[in-house]
Amino acid sequence: MRRLFLFALLGVSIVALLLSDIPFGLYLYQVERDRLITQLQRDAFILGGRAEDALEDSNTTGLDTTRDLAIAYRDEGGARVVIVNTAGTAVVTNDPTDSREGLNYGTRPEIAEALTGRVATGQRYSDTLQIELVYVAVPIYSGDSVVGAVRLTFNEQAIDDAVTRSLWGVYLVAFITLVFAIGLAFVISRVLSRNLVHLGDIATRLSHGDLSARADEPDGPKEVKELAQNVNQMATRLETLVQEQKSFAADASHQLRTPLTALQLRIERVREGLPDNPELGERFDEIDGELSRMRRLIEGLLALGRSSVEDVTRAPQDIGAIVRERVEHWRSLAEESDVSIQVASPESAIVWAVPTATEQIIDNYIDNALSVMPDGGELHIDVAVSDGETEVRVRDTGPGISAEDAERAFDRFWRGGATHEGTGLGLAVVKQLALSSGARVSLEPHPEGGTVARATFSRTA
Repeated sequence: MRRLFLFALLGVSIVALLLSDIPFGLYLYQVERDRLITQLQRDAFILGGRAEDALEDSNTTGLDTTRDLAIAYRDEGGARVVIVNTAGTAVVTNDPTDSREGLNYGTRPEIAEALTGRVATGQRYSDTLQIELVYVAVPIYSGDSVVGAVRLTFNEQAIDDAVTRSLWGVYLVAFITLVFAIGLAFVISRVLSRNLVHLGDIATRLSHGDLSARADEPDGPKEVKELAQNVNQMATRLETLVQEQKSFAADASHQLRTPLTALQLRIERVREGLPDNPELGERFDEIDGELSRMRRLIEGLLALGRSSVEDVTRAPQDIGAIVRERVEHWRSLAEESDVSIQVASPESAIVWAVPTATEQIIDNYIDNALSVMPDGGELHIDVAVSDGETEVRVRDTGPGISAEDAERAFDRFWRGGATHEGTGLGLAVVKQLALSSGARVSLEPHPEGGTVARATFSRTA
């Protein structure tokens, strides 16, 4: 949670910096570039003013002075200078190692434009120098007449480097802002995540059945405080509802069993007071069967209700020992139907489940299997331990179950095509107990006939 807040705040900070600094950097780049171009234009006009008289009078001494000035300009980091007369012939250059004086520059577009009296600026690739050049060409006036032109060319990369140096201040401010944002994000994430982690712990305790869990009054934003209050109100309401449902289950258990037991006793007394009559005996047997079915239905409903609201604190249980114990409990009933029970289980297999869940799940599986198996069948109960889980498999040799019926078998009151007595609540109780225990249950047809009932428990809390 803390990392999530930290990364979110850092992301917002970085996006904000990018949205502000990138446009500003582009703007500053353009401004700085325009400033350098303007400076080149100013320098070109100054050099042109120095060469004006020499060009007008064809004064060699004046041109020598202008040449020395252009060379000094370049030595101080200035541009390459070419000064041409009205014919476009270079009369002054400032490259002492590669003098191009006497060459005709009139075919250069920028020179031709300057000789017409206009200022030309731009950028182009120089085939001679094999570099990208930024140029400025200005006319040289003597009165109203153009007597020549000055062209300054500068390496475009040098201009970019100069602009980049100016941008380092922006980069430094952005870096300092980012460092400050990281520190602020770390502090804020600690405050926010601490409160939310605490609320998450409270929610986890509630989900595991600790209905007494309450959130402390948090420090922080108003919204977090309101969330803590709402969690506490929800926990109080949940605790009240669970207590009410527990009380109802207990009261209903007593209130429903008592009249059924009294009714059954009265029917038995009436039956004893009547003369023996086979037809009446069958009717009384039907009534007794319906009362027994009603009692089982009520017991199943109450068990299902209790499994939904009782404490779900899980505890370690030795399912290997529990399986052997439950098999001994059912063995005598199985022997009456000549059903043999085969058990394969390790001596000890610890799993985590809510109290009595493993016993009730195993009892339901064995009871369902014995109720559908023909005489002389076999019931196989296996306990398999794997990494992190333990699975209990109960396989019978009964008529089996279809894949469609297996998917619905754990629904409440669903009995499928069963012909034996039942309420359709046993497997629903199994499913609820498994959910409370963090276990998985399923039914599936076996390829060789019969049904396989599975219950998979976790070996860790």
